[in-house]
Amino acid sequence: MNLAQQFDLLGRKQLAVQEGIQMLGDIQRELAQTRASADAWGLTAVLANATLIPLNVIVNAFELKTANTAYQILVRQLYGKFGQSGTRLDGHAKTALAVLKQAIVGELKRKALADQVPGVNILIGLAEDSIAAWQTAQRVQSGQQEMTALAVNLERTVLAAQRQLQRMGIERAQLLSRLQLHARTA
Repeated sequence: MNLAQQFDLLGRKQLAVQEGIQMLGDIQRELAQTRASADAWGLTAVLANATLIPLNVIVNAFELKTANTAYQILVRQLYGKFGQSGTRLDGHAKTALAVLKQAIVGELKRKALADQVPGVNILIGLAEDSIAAWQTAQRVQSGQQEMTALAVNLERTVLAAQRQLQRMGIERAQLLSRLQLHARTA
C-alpha cells in the first residue's frame, strides 16, 4: 500500500475512533443520570423500610380487626403483601424468625399467657423490619459499587481510546511528512 492510501486509511480510522469517543461520552452522561436516579430510588427504598419500622411496631402491638369495606380489604391485602413485618425479608433470616415467632407464640398460648403475644409480635416484627432495612441498604450499596465500577471502567476505555487517537494523529503526521518529502523529491 502506498503512503497516500495509508494516510487516507489512517484518517478514516481516526474518524471512527473519534466517533467512538463521542459515543462513550454519551454513555458516560447517561450512566451519570442513571446513577443519580438509582441513588435517589435507593435512598427512597432505605427510608421507606426505616419508616415502616415504627409503623409495624404499632401494628404488631394490636391485632387488626377484620376489614369490612372493599377499600379496607384492599389496604389490608396490600399491607399484608408488601408492608407487614417479614414480607420484605430474604433468605434464612425470614425462615428463622418465622419459626422462632411460631414457637414462642405457641408456647405462650400453651401456658395461657396469650396477653404477652403482642410483645412477641413487636419484638419479632422489629427484628424482621430491621433486617429488611439492613438488606435493602446492602442492596443499594452493592448497586452503587457496581455503578462506580462501571463508571471507572468506562473512563479507562475513554482514556485508552484517546491515547489511541493521539498515537494515530502522530502516525498520520509522520505519514504526511513522508508524503511531502516524497512529493518534493519526485
